[in-house]
Amino acid sequence: MTRGIFIRASLATAGVLSLAGCVATGTPERAAELFDCAALDQAVASSANGFEDIKGRFNDTRLTRSWDTDVQAFDNACVITSSKRPDHYVCFGRIQTEDPRGALAVGGDGLGQCLGSDWAATSADDRILFKRAGTEAVVSLETFVNDRGHRMGALSVFQNEADAAPLPSENPASENPTSERPGTP
Repeated sequence: MTRGIFIRASLATAGVLSLAGCVATGTPERAAELFDCAALDQAVASSANGFEDIKGRFNDTRLTRSWDTDVQAFDNACVITSSKRPDHYVCFGRIQTEDPRGALAVGGDGLGQCLGSDWAATSADDRILFKRAGTEAVVSLETFVNDRGHRMGALSVFQNEADAAPLPSENPASENPTSERPGTP
């Protein structure tokens, strides 16, 4: 009986200490919940050699080339891929927040903490780009809603800023809404 009370008291004390730690350091804990900072650092360092040291099994399809990797910085869903861009590291995962519009802010804060204060962030629409003086690597975080209505994030590490530029639209009619479309008067 005494042993059971001791165990419950120990668990209660540990719970209070854990809550105190969350209150004192809530943001770093949020970063740790979203991202594996050590894996992200490894992916950024690997960008200098085209990710060769973290590439695993090669997969080639009609649309893309990709390599498996053991370096998992976000949601254990990371690969090195190239299709319309040179080789880059990319991860997809869910960003759960009470306010879906705040997903980019929450993810960006966590990512900024992983990368450190020497990385500068710029944001536009549903995208944050992180750059650091003295390195070519660029880290981006984009959010989108998937086909099931979940707010998702795409974390990418590119070898340089030009590779990280948004891809042009593939639908020429959407670029010029006043252009004539076939079959319209």
